[in-house]
Amino acid sequence: MLKLLGCICILAASGGMACSCVAGLKQKLRQTELLLDLLTAIEGEITYSRCPLPELLAHLARHTQPPYGKLLEEAGVRMEDSLEADIPVLWKQVCDAFRPQLDLPAEAYQVLLRVGEVFSYTSLEASLQLLGLGRKRLAAVAEGRYSEFAGKRKLYCCLCYMAGLFSIILLL
Repeated sequence: MLKLLGCICILAASGGMACSCVAGLKQKLRQTELLLDLLTAIEGEITYSRCPLPELLAHLARHTQPPYGKLLEEAGVRMEDSLEADIPVLWKQVCDAFRPQLDLPAEAYQVLLRVGEVFSYTSLEASLQLLGLGRKRLAAVAEGRYSEFAGKRKLYCCLCYMAGLFSIILLL
């Protein structure tokens, strides 16, 4: 009876591990989607609001989900404090500070770093072109991650359940 209960617990634990691994994959996909939404929001704000940069970032921070909302808020505060600073360098510093909270692939993180250049352009058309290019690159990254997701999900589930079954065999 105890061995049967142990087998059930091991199988439940391996199922929980599989769910945890799949949830981690979904989180990575979700953050990439949120970054794509952020680029779209930045494009809309730059095009239609025409307000000062710290104010624009504060407005975006209120309407953006974490961790990007906090990143925008911090960038706005730093830009307001040091008006003479180089904006792309300041943006990179803020992004580097938030890097541990961001679960992004390297390509998506590079797109996020390029957003600082958007704020430094004086031409609206150049800023919008750079944002459009970033959105295209990010959409390609997201599409590639979606195609990888199905295979990795299957692999994680199979590995976790096989490890559980192997442990059950050793228990018996």
